Amino acid sequence: MKIEADTTLSDLRQIDIIKIYNKKKCLVIDDFPEIRGNLKRTLRTFGAEHVDTAADGEEAVRLCGQNKYEIVICDYNLGAGKDGQQLLEEVRFLRVLLMTSLFVMLTGESSREMVLGALECQPDDYITKPYTEASLKMRLNRAIIRHEALLHIKTAISEGDYRRALDGCNDFIKHGHKFAPDCIKMKGQLLFLLRQLKEAHELYDSILEKKPLIWARLGMSQTLMAMGKFDAAETMLEGILKEDERYIEAHDMLADLYIQKHDTISAQKAVERASHVSPKSVHRHRRLAELADTNGDDAIAIRSHQNAIRWGINSCHESPQDYFNYARKVAEHIQGDTSADAKVLIKQADTFLDRARKRYEDNPEINAQAHMVEAQMFKSQGNETKASESTIKAKNIFANLRSPSVNTSVEYARTLYAMDEEDQARGVLTALAARYPNDSKLMRVLDSITSEPISDDGKQVAAKLTKTGISAYDAKAYDEAIHVFNEALAAYPKHIGLNLNLMQAIVACTEATEPNDRFEKMCLRALRAIGNVNSEHKQFKRYAFIQKQLGKFYPDVLMSV
Repeated sequence: MKIEADTTLSDLRQIDIIKIYNKKKCLVIDDFPEIRGNLKRTLRTFGAEHVDTAADGEEAVRLCGQNKYEIVICDYNLGAGKDGQQLLEEVRFLRVLLMTSLFVMLTGESSREMVLGALECQPDDYITKPYTEASLKMRLNRAIIRHEALLHIKTAISEGDYRRALDGCNDFIKHGHKFAPDCIKMKGQLLFLLRQLKEAHELYDSILEKKPLIWARLGMSQTLMAMGKFDAAETMLEGILKEDERYIEAHDMLADLYIQKHDTISAQKAVERASHVSPKSVHRHRRLAELADTNGDDAIAIRSHQNAIRWGINSCHESPQDYFNYARKVAEHIQGDTSADAKVLIKQADTFLDRARKRYEDNPEINAQAHMVEAQMFKSQGNETKASESTIKAKNIFANLRSPSVNTSVEYARTLYAMDEEDQARGVLTALAARYPNDSKLMRVLDSITSEPISDDGKQVAAKLTKTGISAYDAKAYDEAIHVFNEALAAYPKHIGLNLNLMQAIVACTEATEPNDRFEKMCLRALRAIGNVNSEHKQFKRYAFIQKQLGKFYPDVLMSV
């Protein structure tokens, strides 16, 4: 039975609704057998004939991979494994349940993190407990009628045919059907995806002239950013968050905007706010860790890596790299620190490395990476003997790997560099660069590991930024020089010349003003990034001179490295 777009519950006879359910393959997910049974019987009374059940997230994912369900009803709390949000995220990520299927979340939870997290995954409906059979029936009927009316548009979107989806939206809008407002909202996003930015701007403008709807303001902000109108987009996004900070999309867009403006400090703050509002996003915690690392904010970086581990468990986005990222960051942060706080961090990092080994015990690459990061940790504590022992173990495992993964090879290079084997590290990185010359993201990682960039693009960018920073320094625009050198070091943190340039600019700026904590942290980070510079190194004389200058203003830094 085909449902017209202007159909309402009152227009349909009960027999018509039963026919809709009769054709749908349904899945009920709940960890309590009696509730699964009740929901299955309830759906049968609504008219559904094919109703499967799953007791947990793992079983549900498997069933979704084997069957094409059109209606899924899932409880939020599913026991010890995945919760409903993680399940929805995974079946969407694996594309075993597309937007052409109806997903309804049931829950008795009311905590902010659960509600906002669940809504962020965009279920088709969200029903709180307790509910009656009659109220459930009304909500499901309403959701199904809307879903069926828009199904041809959703199908086109799922197939990537945005032009056909846009034609479907325009047809509904033209005829003023009941779901025309839904189509106007989808039309804005489709115009954006088709890069028809002028048309998207005009659509959102026409809507906002009548009423300041949040979804239209978000869509307009996204469009303005794509058009390069950053100031207008920023003003609109800040206005949205001033009214209600719970709009996650606004925080994320602001972070994107600040990154495009090379303002990583503001970008970090935007992602921090988003993570506070909805704390279960693994990707967002990883992004926050990356930004904090760029900004030299070790405390936030360490905490964010830990949160990525915490929320990654049972998630389709879980990765052993989160464990290694945490331990590696701890090693960098506590370098030369023997305090009680440092020992606590090391103990936690050791625990995470052991957990990674256990969770991936059949994977020799994970075992190899664990030894590699362990070596970096021992090295940072000044324990050369144990660092060498772990490095030897890592080398032996690495040598026996038939085809090491990119992650393992990169970690191996990091370890070689930490153990002062830079030539060998550059050999590994150069080989990776030759294998993946078009992977720009990987190239940025490779360029960040040793004292000089590996890629030709990296060398050119580093040289350009160095020239720009030196020009600012020569003009006595020390703040600008510091900003430029920090921007360059975000991409090339081990670059000796850039780190020395940064410290020289900080010394000059401090002479003109006064010492401050921010500069002190920058200098500590720079000295740790440079590591040992022996008397044979071409930069040794300059390094020794700058160290002497730092001793006048930041003596504690020299004692900490």
